[in-house]
Parts: sequence; structure tokens; C-alpha cells
Amino acid sequence: MAAIHRHRERGAALITALIILTLLTLIGIAATNTSTLETMISSSERSRTEALYAAEAGIEHARRNLKSLFVDNNALKITLKLTGASTADPDWDFVLNGSQSHVDAATDSTYEGGALWIADGDLGSAYLYNVTAWNNDDGGGAIDDTDGVIMVRADAQVPNGGIASIEISLYGNNNEGSAVTGYGAQEGAGAGKNYNSNDTGAITNFSTQIN
Repeated sequence: MAAIHRHRERGAALITALIILTLLTLIGIAATNTSTLETMISSSERSRTEALYAAEAGIEHARRNLKSLFVDNNALKITLKLTGASTADPDWDFVLNGSQSHVDAATDSTYEGGALWIADGDLGSAYLYNVTAWNNDDGGGAIDDTDGVIMVRADAQVPNGGIASIEISLYGNNNEGSAVTGYGAQEGAGAGKNYNSNDTGAITNFSTQIN
């Protein structure tokens, strides 16, 4: 009887070992899947962050170029306004009317009908952005800025499929164009002096981003 008892104990030990091995295998698979998922989430988050930075680069590229062009194209209006000889305000017509050699005229006061100012701005390593400008709804139509305000949007695409867009209002002024403003994400311009107090009018339609 003792021999039969020991034989049964060896069988129970084998079953226990198989159960433990199965549990360890399942735990290992779960840990691997969790690690893979976390890696994918981290990669996706990185792509989105890189795309946001690329879109910011597009906005700053446009602001830098448009600021100097604003002064050049409104030199006479600015001079006459400062001397009191005229009340005509500087405007952004040159952005909208196709007068620049590399930019077609806007066809509508919407993003879809805007003027593509920067096509495939290249930050290197397939980090690209497009910048489009269009007139706000000021009653002037697609190419006639009547209030010194235009809309500018940068759409960025980075490797691994990350995309982001930033849309701003760009304001001209009468002081020799020195304060071409409209985007304060890096400037702490919001009332709360933090990142979520700066931007207003968030983009809700992303259907026309870079494909």
C-alpha cells in the first residue's frame, strides 16, 4: 500500500508542476503584451509630440516671413498713417491676392480656399509641414483684408504617421509692423500664464490635413 501511495504523490506533483508552469507562461505572455502595448503608446505619443513641434515650426516660419513682408508691402500706408496724412490701415492683401510669385490667390475665406504659403517645409528626416493662410470673415471676401486680421494654419506630418495642426489668427498693426502677433504657445501669453490658457478657438475639423 505504501508504494501505491508514493506513486499517487508523484502524479500529484507532476500535475502541480504543470499548473505552475502554465500559470508562469500566461504571466509571461501577459507581461510581454503589456510591454508591447506600452511601447506602442509611447511611440504614438512621441510621434504626436514631434508633429506638434513641427507644426509650431511651420507657424514660426510663416510669422517670420510674413512679418517682414507685411512691412514691405505696407510701407507707404504705414508712413502715411504715422504722419497723419492718411487713415488707411495696413492690410494682408498681399498674402491673399496671389501677388507673390510662389503663392496662388485664395479662392474663399476658409481654410480649404486659402492660399498655400509654404508647401512641404522640410525639417529633415521626413519631418514636413504645410502652411495655409486665408482671410477671416471680415466682409472683404477671399482676397481683400479689411480688418488687419488673417488666419494661418500649419499642418505637420512626421515619421511613423504622427500628424498635428495649429491654427492661429495673425494680427497686423500700425507701428511699422513690429507686432505681428497671434500665437503664444511658447510665450506664456494666456491669462493663466500656462500652456492651456494661451490657445483659443481650437481646431475641430481635421479632414483636410496632410494625407
